[in-house]
Amino acid sequence: MMKKWLIIFGIAFIVQIPFNLHYHAYYYATHMKNNNSKYYRFVPLLGNNYLPDNYVPSYQVVHQDLREATLNEVKKTGKKGDSFRLMPELVEYKPKNGKKVSYIILSRDGKLIDTKKELKHEKKAYRYLNDVENEIRQNSRRPIINLQWLWNMWYQASN
Repeated sequence: MMKKWLIIFGIAFIVQIPFNLHYHAYYYATHMKNNNSKYYRFVPLLGNNYLPDNYVPSYQVVHQDLREATLNEVKKTGKKGDSFRLMPELVEYKPKNGKKVSYIILSRDGKLIDTKKELKHEKKAYRYLNDVENEIRQNSRRPIINLQWLWNMWYQASN
C-alpha cells in the first residue's frame, strides 16, 4: 500500500516540474548566480512568459497576446522626463530632450551585446535595467518546491 502511494507521489512530482519551471520562470531567472554582470537572464522571458504587473510595480507592463505566447514590454517615464523601454532583445533609453536615444541589444539568452560606440546615456539605461531585475527578484512569487538547481542545469545545457 505504501509503495503505491510513493509511486503516485513520484509521478505527481514529475508531472508538475514543467508547470513549476514555467510559472516561476522569472523567479528562477533572477535568482541564478550571476558571475557575469553582462547577463540579464530574465529579459528573454519577456518574449514568451507573461510578466505580472505586480512583479515590477514601479513600471508599466504592456502585454501583447500572441498566438501561443505573450510579448511583454516594460516602460517607465522618469521624474526628469526621460523614458525607458525594455523589450525581449532591446533596451531603449531616451533622455528628456530626446536627441540621442541609447539602444542596448541583448542576445536570445540575455547577454549584452557590446555596442561599438559608448553612448552618453547608456549608464542610465543600465541603471533602469538593473532596477527592473531587482524588482522582479523581490516581487516574483517564490515556488513551493524550489527547483533552482534544475533551472540552472537546463539553462547551462541550452547555452
